[in-house]
Amino acid sequence: MVAEQYRHLSEALPQARVYYAIKANPAPEIVGVLAGMGASFDVASPSEIDLCLAAGVPGSALSYGSTIKKGRDIAYAYEHGVRLFAFDSIGELEKIAENAPGSDVMCRILTSNEGAEWPLSRKFGCEIEMAAGLLGLSGRLGLVAAGVTFHVGSQQRHPRQWDEAIALTGRLFSELASAGVELRMVNLGGGFPAHYRGHVPPIEAYAEAIMKAMDYHFGSNLPEMVVEPGRYLTGDAGVIRSEVVLVSWKCEGDDKRWVYLDVGIFGGLAEAMGEAIKYHMLTSRDGGSVGPVVIAGPTCDSVDILYEQADYRLPLDLAIGDTVDILAAGAYTTCYSTVGFNGFGPLACYCI
Repeated sequence: MVAEQYRHLSEALPQARVYYAIKANPAPEIVGVLAGMGASFDVASPSEIDLCLAAGVPGSALSYGSTIKKGRDIAYAYEHGVRLFAFDSIGELEKIAENAPGSDVMCRILTSNEGAEWPLSRKFGCEIEMAAGLLGLSGRLGLVAAGVTFHVGSQQRHPRQWDEAIALTGRLFSELASAGVELRMVNLGGGFPAHYRGHVPPIEAYAEAIMKAMDYHFGSNLPEMVVEPGRYLTGDAGVIRSEVVLVSWKCEGDDKRWVYLDVGIFGGLAEAMGEAIKYHMLTSRDGGSVGPVVIAGPTCDSVDILYEQADYRLPLDLAIGDTVDILAAGAYTTCYSTVGFNGFGPLACYCI
């Protein structure tokens, strides 16, 4: 499934180099498959760098995409061949200049995350006026101003959301060119969706919208293009098999049951917080009558409730010991599970 998704994206958007965002699922088997297909990788720590190096990926195929890095981690990346770094502040730019001299840098800009089920705005990026100044400064610090990076939000349902970000990027390219700084790269980020509850457009629709925006804002002088998919490549490839621990009611005559699973917010389903990501579920009792439920995890924490408002309905005869399969759970699950809150071990991962 991961290999197939990689091929689909590469065929739909051949103009862009694919950097897999390892944070989505760091299973060595996934990194190995993608490395064998020629993928590059977006990393955010020395551990992720080591994971790629162990799979035979050279440092030159890595992008240190986090804008929040320790100086010694930048130095570690540089020592292992990484030459592409992201930043969004003067402090980060100065750390890169000190620890990775001569490297290519991309400035991350703020963009709207409207339409994303898991927004990634505010914490990362800066306004384009600041970005212009920082990219102009990078050359004087001994770095190469390579380009601009942004992210329109994870599980982005609306392909048109790339247009605004690409428009801002085009403005930056023009302004800096007038100042004698020639940028060459646009990192379009991730955001391509997996299949949860609700319809999402096919990857071809995203590719078409992106290229339409690139052609409009850059004309015939298209820059290098990079994408950083994570969820899109791995989400649909994973299934969590859970067990029903308890079925209960909060009062006599209540028609809404509480179904407690042996996996919850702390077991890898952190993206269900706020009912943001809504997973499809199949049970060992499917086929009969269903009724409304609240779905919760097993831990002694009241935040460990997956779905209460999203109108989930499960079989009326669902019982203790039955199985509930949580679909499209291949991204942001194993890596989000705690190391042992309440004594429950980390979510195991089996690769087929």
